Amino acid sequence: MALPFEIAEYEARIECTRAAMRDARLDLLLLFHQESLYYLFGYDQIGYWVYQTVVLPADGSAPTAICRRPDELMIRESPFIEEIRPWMDDSHVNPGAFTVDILKERHGLSGRRRIGIEKKSHALLPYYYDLLREQIPDGVELVDASDLVTELRLTKSPAELAYMRRAAQIMDRAFTAAFEAARPGVRECDVNAAVLHTLSTLGADYPAVAPPIASGPRTLTQTHGAATERVMQHGDAFTIEIGAPYKRYHAVAVHSGHLGEPAPEIRTLYNGLREGIEEGLEMIRPGLPAARVAARVVDRLETQGLSRKGRHVGYGIGIGYPPTWLDNLRIKETDPHVLREGMTFFLFAGALTKGGDRCLYLGEPVAVGRDGCERLSALPRELRVI
Repeated sequence: MALPFEIAEYEARIECTRAAMRDARLDLLLLFHQESLYYLFGYDQIGYWVYQTVVLPADGSAPTAICRRPDELMIRESPFIEEIRPWMDDSHVNPGAFTVDILKERHGLSGRRRIGIEKKSHALLPYYYDLLREQIPDGVELVDASDLVTELRLTKSPAELAYMRRAAQIMDRAFTAAFEAARPGVRECDVNAAVLHTLSTLGADYPAVAPPIASGPRTLTQTHGAATERVMQHGDAFTIEIGAPYKRYHAVAVHSGHLGEPAPEIRTLYNGLREGIEEGLEMIRPGLPAARVAARVVDRLETQGLSRKGRHVGYGIGIGYPPTWLDNLRIKETDPHVLREGMTFFLFAGALTKGGDRCLYLGEPVAVGRDGCERLSALPRELRVI
């Protein structure tokens, strides 16, 4: 397993994590997010639905991995994890008890210890969490530390930004393939095939989300519907959202199109979406609250008769594994984050037609640069008429 980054970058990430642990008065951190394991140790795998964790001590001592036997060899590829304890499916000791036994052996659990745990993880089933919680001794505090590493991941290093730019290049090519494939008489799944073929041909990883592709009345899924066998027809509006991952770093965009000349209402709606997005892009810079960007986009949309009041108009992107490519950052009027150089996010807007029978979207990936916004996509912001 070739590491995507230099050793020094991982070492810096691990030390930043330990510093954040000390600030939070955590003695140990139980890492469950697959994104965290990849970010800190270069550990990349797809079987994270089975119980596994890495125990990271705040005091600088070596981390310990707990995993099933089939994943042991993959973890051994990481130079940052030497102690690996596999658990067996048929063991009389469940993985929760197995973990606590190791914590007692290696770190001692006497006195008032604080152990952080990534509870907001799709990789930690409630069943496994209950097994673990039941074994924690009295006097030991299990603290929700779900956002500790996730917050560190929001600001990308120069090496990470290079991967984001490559992901965006691949994403643009995938959109081009999708637009070439979209025709009356073609199924949505045929467009999906063109997208996935392009991603794989250009060296992308598998995406964290199946590309949402919808046409005609299915655009009402509002980018939460995957492609089906529906045959696209003349007069259909369609929406395509693609998250292209390179080294697990996702660049995400969404575009809408129309098969045949659209009604004036469609063009007016799409132009309104574009004006809202461009209003937000113009103001992005370090030090600006994300809430202010959201307010500007929402206000501009309101002047066009398009309301997204109370809803987000963007979210952070970066490392992603199924089922999501979202980072913690939200471009929303209630979000507390302040933009920093190196942050990357997907800025978008969507709205229904006045008749409520179709929905259009537009959005693209951006990075916060030293002086403003860096556009990661080179695609034009226009309604594709085919």
